[in-house]
Amino acid sequence: MAVKKKWVALIVLGIFVMAAALFGYARWRHAQWHIETEDAYVRGHIYSVASRIPGTLLALDVLENQEVKEGQTVATLDPRDYDAAVAKAEASVREAAADVAVKEANIAQAKAQIAAARSQLDLAAADRIRMEALYERQSIPKQKFDQAVTAEAVAKAQLATIEKTVSLWGAALGVSTSKVETAKAQLEQARNQRSYCTIVSPTTGVVSRKMAEAGNVVAPGQPLFAIVPLDSDDIWVEANFKETQLQHVRPGQPCTLRADINKGKEYTGTVDSISAGTGAAFSLLPPENATGNWVKVVQRVPVKIRINPGSDPDHKLRVGLSVKVAIDTR
Repeated sequence: MAVKKKWVALIVLGIFVMAAALFGYARWRHAQWHIETEDAYVRGHIYSVASRIPGTLLALDVLENQEVKEGQTVATLDPRDYDAAVAKAEASVREAAADVAVKEANIAQAKAQIAAARSQLDLAAADRIRMEALYERQSIPKQKFDQAVTAEAVAKAQLATIEKTVSLWGAALGVSTSKVETAKAQLEQARNQRSYCTIVSPTTGVVSRKMAEAGNVVAPGQPLFAIVPLDSDDIWVEANFKETQLQHVRPGQPCTLRADINKGKEYTGTVDSISAGTGAAFSLLPPENATGNWVKVVQRVPVKIRINPGSDPDHKLRVGLSVKVAIDTR
């Protein structure tokens, strides 16, 4: 009986050792192709909403952590000064257009005078020809002939003067037309400035970091608040792996993600790209290694991971959260 119990114990021990060996081998194989890191964070696009013009905030229509839609009105500036600028620009356009109409009428009148002057010149020329023939036959005194010649010369001078006047009016019309275009451009600019009094959301997301209230006087470019979109297309994970882990990492490999905010949930993602440099290379003060005392330190390289569409339907992942990442490099 004792021998039988001994064999049973040995068999159980052998089974346990084999199971431990198989488990250890499976873990070793898993570690060969699956790399992990907890040095990973959720990143995303952060849109800073600011005014394009100076003014007083008439209304701020959002609250901290409020969800907004793209194109939704989120703030309004006092438009009275800009309404006055639009009215002034409209008056300038009307004034310039009226000046163009006056010059066009003057040109039309001058052209009519040209037609009349040409008729008078033709009549004076005919009289001069007739008087010349009579003078050659000595039927009229020279005084009559000289008067006809003089009348023709006067008619020519009058025609030339009116034609020059038309040219001057034409040049003035060109200047007035340019003034109309300038006034229209100024009106368009004034209307654009007026339209900037209404500030709309550039994207769909959540309002964060609110820094203004109604009644504040704001300057162009001054941030009012930020909007953070939480769709999978707008957020991603930046995982910092050791350089010794990246031998088999390639874009397109599947990933699993776990966040402390929802420990029971496993998110899925895909390797998007590997950074062109380590984190230290892009820091504000890169390390200086050209010294006498140097110790080799394993560097970490950021890996961008896209979150698969539909993996986070409730938008639990927020920008800045820490994430545990595992990449299947097979």
